Amino acid sequence: MNDKFPYTSLHEYLEAVLSIMDNPSHQQIKEAKRAYWKNYYKVYRRNQRLVRKEYTLGFGTDALKRIQQKKGKLSVSKFLYLIIDRELQSNEVVCNNREVLSSLHQHLMELITLVEELLDSDGSKAIDGILERLDVLEEQVEQFINQ
Repeated sequence: MNDKFPYTSLHEYLEAVLSIMDNPSHQQIKEAKRAYWKNYYKVYRRNQRLVRKEYTLGFGTDALKRIQQKKGKLSVSKFLYLIIDRELQSNEVVCNNREVLSSLHQHLMELITLVEELLDSDGSKAIDGILERLDVLEEQVEQFINQ
C-alpha cells in the first residue's frame, strides 16, 4: 500500500500553500520549502521501506580489516553488495554447520570401511580406485571441518 505524495512538484506545493497568504515573506517561503521536502522525504522513505528491506550489519575489527584489504577501490557498501550479489547468483550450497559436516564425515568413514571390507573379499581394481577417491574426499572434508 504505497502512499502517493499529493504534489507533483515543489512549485505546485508552494502555489497551494502560499496562495492563502497575501504577500508571503522570504522566511515563510523558506519554511514552506522546508516543509515540502520534509513531507516528500517522509513519504518517499515510507514507500522505500515497503519496497526494499534494509539490514544493518556490524563487523568486528578483524572483519573490517579483511574488508578494507579486499575492497580495492570500491566503497565498502558497493563491495558488500557485489559479494552478496555474487553469492546469490552462484548455485553453490554453503554449509557451515559443524554438526552436519561431522555427520557427513562419520558417514564417509563408514562408507570407506565398507569399501575396504569389499576390497578384502573381492580384490577388484575398480574398488581400489573407489577407495582412493573416498580417502581423498575424506581428507578434504576433514580439512574443511578443521578450518
